[in-house]
Amino acid sequence: TTMMFNAIALASCLHHVVLTDAFSPAASRIVVPISTPSETALFGSKRRGRLANNVSLNDEGRVSKVLTNKQKQKLGNSKTKRSAPSKKSKSDNVDVAISPLLAEWATSSTDTEDVASTISSSSMSSPAATVFVPFTGEDDELEISTTSNKNRKKTEKEAKRSAREEANAMQSAQIDAILGSIEDLLETSNYDVSQLMSYIKTLVDVGNSSINQVLTPNLKSLVSARPSSKKRATKSFSGDDEEDSWKQPSFRLAWVGSDNAICHIGTSLHKVPLARLQEIYLLLGYNRWELLEVIRILGPFPNVRNTLRGDIKLEKKRTNDNREGVRLTIAYNSMVDGTGKEILAGKEDNFKYVKLDIWFASEKAIVCTVPAEDDEGDEYEVNANPFANGNGASILLFVAEENLDEQLEKLRAA
Repeated sequence: TTMMFNAIALASCLHHVVLTDAFSPAASRIVVPISTPSETALFGSKRRGRLANNVSLNDEGRVSKVLTNKQKQKLGNSKTKRSAPSKKSKSDNVDVAISPLLAEWATSSTDTEDVASTISSSSMSSPAATVFVPFTGEDDELEISTTSNKNRKKTEKEAKRSAREEANAMQSAQIDAILGSIEDLLETSNYDVSQLMSYIKTLVDVGNSSINQVLTPNLKSLVSARPSSKKRATKSFSGDDEEDSWKQPSFRLAWVGSDNAICHIGTSLHKVPLARLQEIYLLLGYNRWELLEVIRILGPFPNVRNTLRGDIKLEKKRTNDNREGVRLTIAYNSMVDGTGKEILAGKEDNFKYVKLDIWFASEKAIVCTVPAEDDEGDEYEVNANPFANGNGASILLFVAEENLDEQLEKLRAA
C-alpha cells in the first residue's frame, strides 16, 4: 500500500496519475493523463483570484518564489507611498538599455560642463572680478532727492522760526519802551495830550506792522484764556492747586479821553453826587468780559465796587488805510452791586450791548476806541481813522495789572 501511494505522488509530479489495481493478480497499471479544463464562456467570466500575485514563476514555468505576508505588506506600502524608488539590491542583475540619443546628449552635456567650469575658473582668477562697482539706481536717486528736500524744508522752517522770534523780540522791546514812555508821561501833573496820542498811535502801528499782524490771534488768546485741564487735575508739591498759580489776564484803565467813553463801558454810577471814580479794572478769560468799578463815596463810607459781566463776540475789521482792527461786542447779562448782591438780566431783551473797536491787544496793553456815530446816532461799521481827533476823546488805554488782589485790598474793595 505504501508503495502504491508513493507511486501516485510521483505520478502527480509528472502530470500523470497512476492507478493500481491492488486486487488483480497481475497488478496491471493504467496511466490516465490529466486534461486541462477548456476555456468556455462560463469559465472565462469567472473572476480571477489573487493567488497568482503571491507566486512568481521562472522561464521554465516552475515556481521560483512565494511571497510571505511581510513581503506582501512591504510591496503594498511601496505602491501607496509617494517616495523615491529604492536602490536596487546587489542580487538584481538587470541589464538597463539606454537609447543612443540619450547617450549622445550625456556626452555633450559633460563637455559643456567642462567648458563652463573652465570659463568660471578663468573669470574668478581675473583681477576685474574682485573689484566692486557700486550701483546707483532710480530708487537711490529718489531717496537722496527726498532727503535733500526734507533737509531744505527743515532749514527753511528753522530760518523762518528764527526770523519770527527775532522780530517778536524786537517788537516786544519796542512795546516795552513805548509803554514805559507813556507811564512816565502820565505820572507828570501837566502832561501834553498830543504827545500822549503820538505814543499811543506808535504803539498801535508797532502792533500792526507788516511783519507780524497778530492782533486777532492775540485778542482771541486773551479772551479765551483759562487754566488747562492738566493744571486743574494736578497739584503742586506745596499742596496748592496749579490753578491758583494761573493768573487770569487783568488790566487797569490807565488813561481815557473823555467821561463819555467811561460811561460807554461802565455803569455811570460815578456821576452820583458825592461819588468819585477811583479805578477801573478789566478781567478777561473764559470768553467773558468782567469790568470792576471802584467808586469812592465822600464821607465816612467805604468804597463801592460794582462788577459787570458779559459774553464777548469778536469780528475782524479793516479800515480804509488797511489798518487791522477787531469789533468787540459785549453782552452784559450780570451785575454785582456794592453790597455783593448779583442782579441778572434774565431775558435776552434786557441785555446791554456795548461795542468797542480794538486796535492793539497783547498781554501788556489794550488800546480800544468807542465806535463813532453819524448824525442820526448810528454807529459806523468801521472808524476810518480812530486817531483823527487830536484830543483822543474816544480812546481807552488799558495796561496790564500784575497784582489785582493786592490793589483791591489797598482800595478796600476786595
